[in-house]
Amino acid sequence: MNDIFQKGEKKMTRKDLEKIYYLKRELKMWEKRYEELCADMSQDTPSADGMPHSVTNKISSPTEDKAILLADHVALIAKHMAKIREAIREVESFISGIEDPLIRQIVELRCVKCMSWEEVADLIGRSSTAENTRLIYHRFIKSKFETNVTQ
Repeated sequence: MNDIFQKGEKKMTRKDLEKIYYLKRELKMWEKRYEELCADMSQDTPSADGMPHSVTNKISSPTEDKAILLADHVALIAKHMAKIREAIREVESFISGIEDPLIRQIVELRCVKCMSWEEVADLIGRSSTAENTRLIYHRFIKSKFETNVTQ
């Protein structure tokens, strides 16, 4: 079975759609780490007594070394967060293109909002059960794949 949805020039796979849950969790983790590192950078200011404090022949001080390391980590994390945000935008763009409003809500709540099937069923109402909501979702996914195979 073909696992590819065509969205513009980007091919959306079932895995791409379903991994948004984990991407959003990972993004939150990186954002927290980013904030921690930024806080560390702002707290670690060298003493301003005007006197050099080099114990060795090194040009930089331990504080400068730590600041450089922290800045490098912050830059790497920011770059990683940007890649995750781009992947999330692609999935959200795909979801916004779903024509059926019920299915769009189910996919949005489950994949983007990271809700359980029970929570999704409660929010969409219609006396939906978690199992019924899950089946609607999986039928949509299956129909998308089968449609792509025949195209």
